[in-house]
Amino acid sequence: MKLRTLNLFSYGIGVLIVTIVLGVSAYKMIFRTELVVFTILITLGASTLAFFINYLLMRPAFQSIDTLGKESRKIAKGEFSGKVKVQGPEETRMLAEDFNEMAIKLDQMFRQIKDGEEKRTELIANLSHDIKTPVASIRSFSEALLDGMIVAETEKQQYLRTIQRETVRLTDLVDELMDVAAIDKKQPVLNRSRIWLDQLIINVLESFNVQLKREHRDIHVTIEPGCDPLYADQTFVTRILCNLIENALKFSDAGTTIELKITSTDEATMFFVKDYGQGISSEDIPRIFERLYRVEKSRNLAHGGSGLGLHIAKNLTELHGGTIQVESELQVGSTFILTIPFWNGNE
Repeated sequence: MKLRTLNLFSYGIGVLIVTIVLGVSAYKMIFRTELVVFTILITLGASTLAFFINYLLMRPAFQSIDTLGKESRKIAKGEFSGKVKVQGPEETRMLAEDFNEMAIKLDQMFRQIKDGEEKRTELIANLSHDIKTPVASIRSFSEALLDGMIVAETEKQQYLRTIQRETVRLTDLVDELMDVAAIDKKQPVLNRSRIWLDQLIINVLESFNVQLKREHRDIHVTIEPGCDPLYADQTFVTRILCNLIENALKFSDAGTTIELKITSTDEATMFFVKDYGQGISSEDIPRIFERLYRVEKSRNLAHGGSGLGLHIAKNLTELHGGTIQVESELQVGSTFILTIPFWNGNE
């Protein structure tokens, strides 16, 4: 039974009971029949008027409750676009406001879940493509070596170097996936220690020695006087800088220079990584730190990768309370600005 029907039914029962009691009381008091009938009619008239006034007053509440029921059924079907009109008594208005707020939050939650599923599907598809290419190369070159098709020693060395390079690519993909999984689960814990900037840069650049020689490139490093040591997680900071330098090398031509400049303010240490490459359009800049977003839409070897590097760098920077910004111009180059604030001893 609906609330409106129940309310009216209970009110009608109340009127009937009052009428019966009044009639019996008047009869027992030996009133004249005309007077008893007149009293009952007056009572019924007043009750009917009160009935309609009560209905008019409660109608907005009944309408809100009906709307709540309809919108609840829509939510059960996954539709969150409806909104309950706030009207009626205070309790009903509060209920409608709470319902509308709940619907908005549910809509946001389901959108996030849907977006997460879409990104997860995209991640699997992209990584499947990225993994398939080096695996195919490793298989074909190793089979050629095992079958004795390659005789010349120089050609063997070339095949082995290709296998090694593709193995490194696979290792990098696995490392990126592990980093993303750890960040998403909020597992990373900062192990802060004193980091000397000159030693940090030496360790970072060692990772690129082979590539720099192969591409005939230089990285010009400038550390301004007065830069104090960092108190940060050395593993994470190294990973951030490696990702930024790798990105600079990837999107600039062989033979061009990369510039790495380190300065400090009263509050933070700042790293500037500048390349003279293809640059980033103004449309792409707001999205380059998103997971899986790639400025280069084609998944070629020159600009290959999972699209996770800058996303990981941004998250590891934020763990330190820092920021990453980018300034870029198409066909001129890009400058990534990493800012890591000084640690005051509190996490």
